[in-house]
Order: sequence, then C-alpha cells, then structure tokens
Amino acid sequence: MRDVRRSFAVAVAAGAAVLAAAAACKSSTSSNACGSGTPPAVTGVYTLASYDIGGTLITAPPASGELRLNADGTYGVNLTLPPPTGAISDSGTYAIQGASCISQSSVLGQPQFVGSFTLTGSTLTVSGTAGGESVASVWTKTS
Repeated sequence: MRDVRRSFAVAVAAGAAVLAAAAACKSSTSSNACGSGTPPAVTGVYTLASYDIGGTLITAPPASGELRLNADGTYGVNLTLPPPTGAISDSGTYAIQGASCISQSSVLGQPQFVGSFTLTGSTLTVSGTAGGESVASVWTKTS
C-alpha cells in the first residue's frame, strides 16, 4: 500500500472537510451535480466509524478517532490507527458547493481533497479523491 500515513491523513481530512464546510456555510445553491440547497449544520464532535483508502477498508476498532468541527469553518482531528501508521493529527479549513460537494485544505500540506458527502441522521459519509487516490470515511456524531 502506498504511503498509508499520508493517505489516511487525507481521508480523515476529507471527513473533516465536509463537516467544517457545512458548519460554516450560511447558504449555498447550485444546479450542478453538487445538488441545490443549503448543507446541514454539522458543528460538533464526531467519532471515526471506518475509512477506505484505495479499496482497503479499516473499521473502528482497531482504528479510533475524534473530529471536532467549529462554527468558524475550521476543524481538528486526532486519530490512532493500527501499526505501522499510529497517531495522526490534522487541522485546516474547507469550502462547500451546493448541498453535497466539498474541497479541503489541510495545514499539514496534504494533497487537496475533492469529493462529495451525505449526512443521514448522525452518520456522515465522505468520498472523493486526494493525490489521485480514492478515499472515503464514515463518521458518527456524538455531541
């Protein structure tokens, strides 16, 4: 597997991206594939349920993580992954278009993430690409 640590940080940031962007978005409309309307308000704390990088799925446990989404459109995430990756922390800001498209910028200098999301109840699913690799993550809102 290519640079698992880098790829996972991108996947995690992707999850955070959609949440922070939605939290900061006052209103957004679009008639393209991003959907129309305003994204849901998602400010809060989330735990990692699973992630998939290039077809490799890892669930929690053994992975664990917490994502904090702030009302100002920023995020912070801390994760613990199975060896050889270990602990990962990331933060950054996001942009959202329509009701379902996101892009992300990490302060760690990771490749930009571009993708889409769905929020159903307390479950957030994010998927897209970063650095030419497919990434997806699932998060559960805890507060």
